[in-house]
Amino acid sequence: MKNFIRLTARAGRIALDARVIRAGADIQCVLTGGGGHIGAVALAQPSPAGVQSLILSLPGHREDELALRMALVMAKTLNHAICVSAGIHFDNITREEIAAVLRLTDELTERCLKSISRRKG
Repeated sequence: MKNFIRLTARAGRIALDARVIRAGADIQCVLTGGGGHIGAVALAQPSPAGVQSLILSLPGHREDELALRMALVMAKTLNHAICVSAGIHFDNITREEIAAVLRLTDELTERCLKSISRRKG
């Protein structure tokens, strides 16, 4: 894989951006959208017992689910340690737009995995 991948996904006014870099054999991903920031960080790594994970979330932020969801899937699929930093903010977000954020995060996760697989080497 080249050292840097940038992917975007959009549904209406909701646009997410994923930036992925290789850290040796491991992966660092930054997931942002709207007023980007760092709200939560998730680390995941494969182990004999499954995938182990840790999460840090700043008070008042709810990106922990997004960061963890992306880190777990990528760690399990790639069999490497993954760090995902997530920060997404849209003023007056609706329930439907929150659902779109979840769908777009899953879409970006799959696209990241495909891109990483194509660029190995």
